[in-house]
Amino acid sequence: MKRNLVELLRDPTSGAPLALEGEVSADDGEVVGGTLVAASGARFAVVDGVPGMVPDLAPEQQATVESFSFKWQKAADYRKTTEGHYVKWYLDRYGFGTEAKLAELLAGKRMILDAGTAHGRDAEMYARNSTATVVGVDISYGIRNAYRDLRGLPRLHLVQADLGRLPFAEGTFDFIGCDQVIHHTPDTRASVHHLVTRLAPGGHLAFYVYKQKGPVREFCDDLIRDQTTKMSPEACMRVAESITKLGKALSDLKVTIDVPEAIPILGIPAGKQDIQRFIYWNMFKCYWNDTMDWDANVITNFDWYHPLHAHRHTPEEVRAWCAEEGLEIVHLDVQESGVSVLCRKG
Repeated sequence: MKRNLVELLRDPTSGAPLALEGEVSADDGEVVGGTLVAASGARFAVVDGVPGMVPDLAPEQQATVESFSFKWQKAADYRKTTEGHYVKWYLDRYGFGTEAKLAELLAGKRMILDAGTAHGRDAEMYARNSTATVVGVDISYGIRNAYRDLRGLPRLHLVQADLGRLPFAEGTFDFIGCDQVIHHTPDTRASVHHLVTRLAPGGHLAFYVYKQKGPVREFCDDLIRDQTTKMSPEACMRVAESITKLGKALSDLKVTIDVPEAIPILGIPAGKQDIQRFIYWNMFKCYWNDTMDWDANVITNFDWYHPLHAHRHTPEEVRAWCAEEGLEIVHLDVQESGVSVLCRKG
């Protein structure tokens, strides 16, 4: 943790400023231990260089912490092994196409938040494409992996925090990214509102939510997740491994089927489709991507089957949320997997 982070942080419950006590510093000047103290008496420990700002979690949120902490500790190098795939996907979905176009939007931004940063991939991308102070938050202990890898970046801060109770003053940030995260919170709509409160007037918000699928896929998702969300992380990981093996086997077939006519009642479009993609989109999630290694593919399936919350939404819902929050939609992207939106606060 860098010392100047203390000036930004607030008690997530009272909103009061914090002071650092019992500081332990490393040779590079980073604060690796100590306690952040609020006037109310609230105390937050700095562990391995990361402030822990997640007090009094509800049981369902604690389950989320445990699920994602297991996931990110299991995939310690996930950020680097998936960076090529996900950076391109991110830039395409939000309408940038290239990092140069992202840099154009971020030019002049002073404060950027990556809400749900995990291993810090997006936070690192924002930092290298702007001159802003960048803060990455994540509810899981996996953020310590991000700190391990990215602590040397001078304008980047990392905090363990709940994006539904962010430890920052209202209006702090002029860009907030929340990619592939917000649907894992207890209430997607409420989380969008909370992010907007931390966004400055004129600032931009970019977020992605899972899209509602056809009825067969939705039925199977609910049926399977009713069991897997109750498993231990280790047991669910074994299920994810089996499903990943099937996804790879289907992908390796290199078989294309031709759906002769669309079946709207099942949400199935007409046309040629790879057999693995057809089953994946229309039956149940059995993810496989040849551009990523085995562990990253397994983690992607685990990410769907184990977290307690995995809400699915429609483009119409996303448009309505933006209107209700006074957000102007700059770019909206709808894919089979999800809905991505870049919007601006009036």
